[in-house]
Amino acid sequence: MMDLKGRLLVAMPTLLDPNFQQSIVLIVEHNLEDGTFGLVLNRPGPLRVDEFCSSIGIDWVGDEDHVVHEGGPVNPSVGWLLHEGEPDPVDSTPITDGIHLSTSREVLQKLAMKPNIRRRLYSGYAGWSPGQLAEEMRYGSWLTSDLPSDIVFSNMKEQAWHRVMKHQGIDPVTLVPGSYEVS
Repeated sequence: MMDLKGRLLVAMPTLLDPNFQQSIVLIVEHNLEDGTFGLVLNRPGPLRVDEFCSSIGIDWVGDEDHVVHEGGPVNPSVGWLLHEGEPDPVDSTPITDGIHLSTSREVLQKLAMKPNIRRRLYSGYAGWSPGQLAEEMRYGSWLTSDLPSDIVFSNMKEQAWHRVMKHQGIDPVTLVPGSYEVS
């Protein structure tokens, strides 16, 4: 299977798991030994970012309507900061050119004061054991897509799935949910 790091997984209509139905997942890490780790991009949560940051003693500068997104069902007590710009050389991991991931409080504290840098907080992540994602893809549950540069930090979360499908040349209205195997 090709390296999926930095690509999108797009849930097909056949995927009815409520954790992933109509989801878009940014693949953060993918390898044969450890499996796959990603963040669901289009699941805004109920907690506002400024409230979360205030609860841990960090001032958030920027839109007050930013929320902590639900990155996936695995380990929801762990936070992730996806951001653009220059990576912190110690505490940020590059995902694609210009997009980085960190779990560092120091990076959050620094970027919380920079509203001109696009950033998004996530709780939890999506994870697949080795071979699990390949099997799900074989059964047609996921489509892979190049990363449209504007989708990661887009505020159009409800329409994001439709946008990515159309970016792939697929009209979701023409797809019929059902169980089938892709050969």
